[in-house]
Amino acid sequence: MTIHEYLMKAIQDDVRRADERDRLLREARRARRARRQRLVPAAPARRRTEMGKIVVSENVTLDGVIQDPAGDEGFRAGGWVGLIGNSPQLAKLALDEALAAGALLLGRRSYEWLAARWPSRSGELADRLNSLPKYVVSATLANPAWNNSTVLKGDVLNEVSTLKQHIDGDIVIAGSFQLVRTLIEHDLVDELRLKIFPVALGAGERLFGETSDKKPMRLLDTQTLEGGIAYLTYQSVQDV
Repeated sequence: MTIHEYLMKAIQDDVRRADERDRLLREARRARRARRQRLVPAAPARRRTEMGKIVVSENVTLDGVIQDPAGDEGFRAGGWVGLIGNSPQLAKLALDEALAAGALLLGRRSYEWLAARWPSRSGELADRLNSLPKYVVSATLANPAWNNSTVLKGDVLNEVSTLKQHIDGDIVIAGSFQLVRTLIEHDLVDELRLKIFPVALGAGERLFGETSDKKPMRLLDTQTLEGGIAYLTYQSVQDV
């Protein structure tokens, strides 16, 4: 064998050994990946754990009356709130709450009262309220006039429970005292935000109705607003 033939054979042997080494490395990597896949289960599909929060936000008198705060419903003692626009603090609370909300939930009468006023208004609060999803609990309302509105015609408890599962953030209820009473009775209210005005009317529909059992609440926050208005935030205590 000549020197040239010897060198060529040595080079070919080195190439074959390198190819064999690469093949063995590839097989080892494939084996490791296969073992990891067998030992480590695939990550489960991420399940949605966040739920919407039912927030009751109301103007209330000292004796618990919620009826006709603006004074245009014909109630003899109506108009006890005055013009919210004249109070920068109340106006800011209303805007902050609307900006943080994921949806509005209303009974039919409260929905129709709001729908007759806000679509024609302008400004940041009006823009936000008009754009928010709105859900109306009603067995008779067929064609809701306010944009982005959906009528909930089924069983109210099932409808609201489903709504909480599909909407992130606050689902705010204003007015709608009959709906509020039903949801409180069945422990579907998560939070109460009460602006308590320093006046007693002695008559009128009240926020709270009769319940089958006590409904414990936890005080989360208190604020004193101009005009002697107390703003109280309560959390429903469901584990008692």
